[in-house]
Amino acid sequence: MNSTGNDDIFLFAEENEEACLTSIDEYGWHILIVDDDKEIHTVTQLALSGVRILGKPLLFGHAYSGKDSVEYLKSHNDVAIVLMDVVMENDNAGLDAVKQIRDELHRDDTRIILRTGQPGYAPEEQVVQEYDINDYKTKTELTRNKLVTTLISALRSYKQICQIKQNHFYLEHIILASTSLQQQHQINQFAKLVIEHFCLLTQILPDGLLAIKNTLAEKTPIIVMGGSQKYQQYENQALELIDNDRIIRQVSLCINQKQNIISEQDTTLFINNQKYQAALYINATPNLAELGSYIEIYLANISIALDNITLIKELKITAFTDKLTGLQNRAGFIKSLNKFIEQPSLGDTVVLVDICHFSEVNHGLSQEIGNQLLKACADRLQDEYGESCQIARINADVFGIIGSADKVSPEKIEDTFSFPLLVANQRFPIYVNSGFYQRETTAQTGLQVLKYADIALNQAKQSHAPSFAYFDEAFEQKMAWRLGMVQQLRADFQAGRLQLWLQPQISLDTQKATGCEALLRWKTEQGNMISPDIFIPIAEHSGLINEIGDWVIEEACRHIKQLENRGIHNINISVNVSIAQFRDPTFISKLCNTIDLFNVSPEQFGLEITESILMDNPKVIIESLNTLKQHGINISLDDFGTGFSSLSYLNQLPITTMKVDRSFINEMDTTNGEVIVETILALGQKLNLITIAEGVETQEQINRLTELGCNIIQGYFYAKPMPFDEFQAYLSQQPS
Repeated sequence: MNSTGNDDIFLFAEENEEACLTSIDEYGWHILIVDDDKEIHTVTQLALSGVRILGKPLLFGHAYSGKDSVEYLKSHNDVAIVLMDVVMENDNAGLDAVKQIRDELHRDDTRIILRTGQPGYAPEEQVVQEYDINDYKTKTELTRNKLVTTLISALRSYKQICQIKQNHFYLEHIILASTSLQQQHQINQFAKLVIEHFCLLTQILPDGLLAIKNTLAEKTPIIVMGGSQKYQQYENQALELIDNDRIIRQVSLCINQKQNIISEQDTTLFINNQKYQAALYINATPNLAELGSYIEIYLANISIALDNITLIKELKITAFTDKLTGLQNRAGFIKSLNKFIEQPSLGDTVVLVDICHFSEVNHGLSQEIGNQLLKACADRLQDEYGESCQIARINADVFGIIGSADKVSPEKIEDTFSFPLLVANQRFPIYVNSGFYQRETTAQTGLQVLKYADIALNQAKQSHAPSFAYFDEAFEQKMAWRLGMVQQLRADFQAGRLQLWLQPQISLDTQKATGCEALLRWKTEQGNMISPDIFIPIAEHSGLINEIGDWVIEEACRHIKQLENRGIHNINISVNVSIAQFRDPTFISKLCNTIDLFNVSPEQFGLEITESILMDNPKVIIESLNTLKQHGINISLDDFGTGFSSLSYLNQLPITTMKVDRSFINEMDTTNGEVIVETILALGQKLNLITIAEGVETQEQINRLTELGCNIIQGYFYAKPMPFDEFQAYLSQQPS
């Protein structure tokens, strides 16, 4: 496009107007002139010669077509303003170039001022709306003063955009650094990242270190946490060991004066923290003024992350230490056991020591006394074995020891606790069970060693008296067998292979069945019958007994209903319950709801409890039984006289029936045995209870029980336990 006489107006008019001037800077604003008329380049640059805007001179670049301007911007990232002619190689060359600059080069910060010598060719309003430009003027209206004013406005906008982008850069990197530092758990790596992120933020090469001083401890030295490569040899060492007097002086000065120390040679920044004071030393002098408050934000983030890294260090210690006793905890003991496997010098024996009846101390004397007892026990072990063995508290009342056989033999352990412990100014005698593992038994991991010692401890606890046991592979096989039985029991229960058999209870007056006891039977998929003496304890130990017990109650109610539907209304079914079921707080409500759900008469449903259930928590059990009694359910005391004496509670129990255990019936042919049965039956009669004798197998037993006034007989003499269908057939064969 050729220049016209009118173009001279904007170049030379109002020359007395001054631009906004500030301090002189060696750098200038990069202005790109884009016009296909070389004269426009010359006169524009001449008109703006010597002008300083916002303290900087103008530096000019030149392009003579829209296409050239795009190529120029590709290789120059610092162009602040483009003075773009609209009509050049074609009518829309300038507008096309603007679109490329914005959409393809993504140069959103560069300000673009459109100039045209053909007013009205491209309507100003339409162009401003469609294109991201700073201004759009005809060349005739751009006098020198107006051109400078337009440039000032555009450069202010450019400077603000650059500042926003710079702020975004700082914030983005501070957030990135903060996230990275918070996730770091290793102190030396933490220090290295602090250096790297700072140098990335300030655009300098990473060269420095991070030092720290614990302010909570007196006379502690300044420690080098870590740093760039040439300082890594000093990690976790005192600062004074560095072979550089200047670094020692600058870092010490920074921490002692609690302020930043900045020189022409290096920069040392103070990092304040509640527990620690730290100094970030950088072997360079970055322009911190440009960062403004961002450098303080970065240092504050280091302080927070420093809290985190020291907390994690404390947590690692806590993770392996028992808070109550100060000994190793289970995790720490397993860690020591792993070393035990690798290092024979640590000893050849591992023992677990369990305090007998510790729960009774907690429940009877308070948890505080229980804790003091545990601390006293830990102190006793520490005094006896602390110098030569490793000691840990594995769980609530179990301690572990690693040492040699001559130090931790059963005799030594027994002797350790032969004298009572001093707790709350009183002497507490305690007894322990011990499980031993010896190195010659194969174990690959510390966890396996702990497992084997625990198996031995469980074997020792099988005895009623305090005892000890050494691990034997037969124990492990037994444990594996039990685990397999638990899995098979659970699978067969879910598959419906458990059955409820019924054993008739015969009235001695009528010689007819008045009820029956529901007995659980397990027939495996292979057709094998598993004895209840085997699978009931397994169910109780595994926690499956509650689920099975709920099913037994439902099945008993279902059988009562089936008998009613056949016109049989006078047969009671009683079921046995375990301690675990009574410990379930929902058991009583579930039982009553099940009876109501099946719409059976509560009087035809009986519950058999043993003395061991009663003695588990007499007060709670009696309250629960009263609730069941109010619901109409019959309560029977099973195995009377075989467990703890319940005479003191007998008058409080809402029972209707007392059962004489088969062990007493079997001894009736002896004088003492007969006296015991006679006494139990007489007690039942005095208390107006129905008496049932279990395990009756001979006519002689029946004759004597009849003489003694027993009400009901249950045993093989009349009938064995049988499936429900056979039980129905049995009832149908009774005399009318």
